[in-house]
Amino acid sequence: MSAKYVKCTIWNSKNLKYSHEGKKLSEHIEEVKDLLKKFLDFYGGFNELHYKIADYLAEYHDYGKLCNRWSLDEGERPPPHSPWSVQWLMDNRKLLGESDESKKLTYILWYFILKHHSKLTGAIPIDAYNPLASIVRKLVSDTNFINFKGKIDLVDVFGFFKIADVLSASGEKYTPSSPMIDEERIKKIIGDKIDEERWLQQLELKKIGDLGLLRAYTGWGKTTASLLFFINKHVRKAFYLLPTITAINKFYEKVSQSFPNEVGKYFYLYDAELTEKDEEIDRLNEMFFAEYFLSPITITTIDQFLLAFLQYSRYHTKRGMFRKAGIILDEVHLLNPLMLILTTYFIRRYLPFYQMRILLMSATMPEALSKYFKINLEIPDGSFLDYSEEYSKRRRVMLEYIPKTIEREIDEIVKRADKPDKKTLIILNTVDKAVELARILKEKMPSKKIILLHSRFMYRDRRSKEDEIEKEKGSSHILISTQISEVSLDISYDLLFTEISPLASMIQRFGRVNRYGRKTDSVNAYLYEPTIDDEFYYPYSPGEIETARKVIRELEGEALSDERQLLAVFDLEYTYEDLMEEVRKAEGQVNLRAFEDVLDFFFSLDIGEDKLLRILNYRSSFSSLIVPDPKCVEDKVLNSYLEHLLSMDLKVGEFGERRAKIAKIKDVSVPVPLWWIRKDEIVRDSPYPVLRFKDKIYNRYFGLIKRER
Repeated sequence: MSAKYVKCTIWNSKNLKYSHEGKKLSEHIEEVKDLLKKFLDFYGGFNELHYKIADYLAEYHDYGKLCNRWSLDEGERPPPHSPWSVQWLMDNRKLLGESDESKKLTYILWYFILKHHSKLTGAIPIDAYNPLASIVRKLVSDTNFINFKGKIDLVDVFGFFKIADVLSASGEKYTPSSPMIDEERIKKIIGDKIDEERWLQQLELKKIGDLGLLRAYTGWGKTTASLLFFINKHVRKAFYLLPTITAINKFYEKVSQSFPNEVGKYFYLYDAELTEKDEEIDRLNEMFFAEYFLSPITITTIDQFLLAFLQYSRYHTKRGMFRKAGIILDEVHLLNPLMLILTTYFIRRYLPFYQMRILLMSATMPEALSKYFKINLEIPDGSFLDYSEEYSKRRRVMLEYIPKTIEREIDEIVKRADKPDKKTLIILNTVDKAVELARILKEKMPSKKIILLHSRFMYRDRRSKEDEIEKEKGSSHILISTQISEVSLDISYDLLFTEISPLASMIQRFGRVNRYGRKTDSVNAYLYEPTIDDEFYYPYSPGEIETARKVIRELEGEALSDERQLLAVFDLEYTYEDLMEEVRKAEGQVNLRAFEDVLDFFFSLDIGEDKLLRILNYRSSFSSLIVPDPKCVEDKVLNSYLEHLLSMDLKVGEFGERRAKIAKIKDVSVPVPLWWIRKDEIVRDSPYPVLRFKDKIYNRYFGLIKRER
C-alpha cells in the first residue's frame, strides 16, 4: 500500500530550521560532513568521487525538513521528510555533476536519500517515486556503468553516511580508532597462567601471513592468544567471531579487563518495519547498534558477519566496518556446509578490495577442513600453525557407545549421575531434546541440582544460568545443554552423556570432561544415538553422524590410547572428498545464484524474498533476537514486567534514558532462527519484533519451548 504523500510548496531556510532537538539543520549537515570524512579517511580505499558523493548525501539528506509542514513541535509526530528531500532535489535539479556518469549516479543518490531511514529494498511506498527504484535497479545491473567494486564502494559510502547521520543526530562525539593490541595487554588477559613454552608457541601467531589457520589442543589458550595475530598487521578494527552468544559473554568479560572502553559485543535485534516510520525510533535503534559495532574490538557471532555480506536488512551500516579489519573466526569446525560455502565465498569476493586479515581456528580442525580452506582461500602451508600433537600426551576420556537413544537409557544415567561427588554434563543436539530430557530428570531426581542451558533463553535468564553454573562448579550438579557448551564452558565435569554429533564436535564435548587431567582408566563418556526428524533443519547431516559413529565404535574403552588418535582416525574416515560431497549437497539445497541475481550486490535481502529464504532457513544457521509477546510468557511477574517494558514511550526523556529503555528490552530478548520470524506473528507496531508464537511458550527454567497441548 502506498503512503499518503502531499508535495511541499513552501520551504524554510536551513540556517533557521531546527532538524533535531537543539540543533539547526545547517549545524547537523556540517557535523555529518565532518564525521563522514573521518570515516572515509580512516577506512580508506575511497577516491575523490566518493568524497563528492559523501558531501552530496550529507548536504541534502534532510532538506525535506525545510518543508513548512515538517516541525519538531512537541506533541506532534513529524511526517516522513525523506520524500520531500528528494522532491527538493528534483525541483531544484541538484545533480552530482553534468557528466553522464554523474547524472546516473544522481538517481542512485536520490534513492539513498529516500531510503536513509530504511532498508535498501526495491519497494517504495510512494507512487510518485516508484519509477526511481526501477531506474536504480537498471543502473546497478549495468556492468558497463558500475562494476562490483564500484557498487560495494558506493554502498559503503552510504553506510558510513548513515552512521555519521545517527551520531550527529544523537549528539554523540566519535572519532574512529584502531585497537591498541600488544603483548603486554594480551599477557594481562591470560593472567597468572602463562606457560613460557606455550607462550613461545603463541608468539608464532605474529609471524603468519594475512590469511592464517590455527589448530591447537583444548587448553592451549587459542581464544585469548589469537589476538597476537593482529600485532604489526595495522588493522582498522578487530572482529572476534564466535559460534554462540554464551561464548561472547565469557570472552567479553575477559577482554574488557585489558581493553577498557575498547570492546563491544553485538547481538542482532531483528529490524521490524514500522507501519509509520519514525525517525526518532530509527535513530535510537541505529545508535544502539553504533555503540557496540563501532568499538575498536567487536565480539559477535559468525552468522552476523555472514548476514552483513548476505546484505540482510540494513547491512550497509555494518559491512563497511570490515574494510582493512582483522577477523578471527573461532571454532570453524562448527560451520555447517552452507556457512562454510558462504564464508569462503565472501572472503574470496571481498578480500582484494577490503584487505582483511583473517585467522581461522579450531581445537579440532579436521584435515579435510584445513585442506578446504587452503585450496579455496589460497593459504600457504607456512600460514598454518598446528599444535595438535599435545593431544598425543593425553587420554582424558574413555568412551562407551550405547546403540540406543538417550531417553531409553534414563534410568542408567540417573544411577551413574546421582552421586554426591559427581558433576555430570549431558549434551543433546537440539533444544527440543534437551528440554525433554530436563523434564524427565527433574521428575526422577527432584532433589538434584539440575541446570538447563541452551540458546533460546532471554538474555537476562541466560546470564543468570551462566552465573549459576559458575557458582556450582565446585559442587555436584547436572548440566543439560546443547552445542553451546562445546565452546563456552571453562569447567571440568566428571561424566559426559551425549548424543553422537560430528567428530570435531564430539572432541569439543570430550574437552569438557576431566578437563585438567591427563589420563583416565575408567569410562567417563557415554555416547548415544541421535534422533533426526527433519534433515533440512537438523544441525548435522546423516553422513557426519555415520562417520562419527564408525570412529567411536573403533575407539571404545582401551582402544583409545590417546586423544590424537581421535583426530587421526577421523582424518582417515572423513576425507576431503567426503567434505566436498557435503558442500555440493548444500549448494543443491539453496539457490546462491539467486542471491547475486536478486540483490545484485546492492539491494537488501528481505525475509519475505522467497527465492532467498532457503539460504536463511538452512539448518537454522541464522538467528535474530526477538521479544516474546507477554501472552506467550508463563511467569506472571515476568509477564507484567514485559507489559511494562513494551508500554514504554521510547521518545520520552533524555536520549540516555531512552537508550536505557532499549537496553532493557534487549535484556528480555530471545535468539530464534530467522525463519521463525516469518512463520509466527509479529504483533505491536514497535521498532523491535514482538512475536506471538502459535505453538510456543516462554518458561524461565525451560526457555522458549513447545506449548503443551
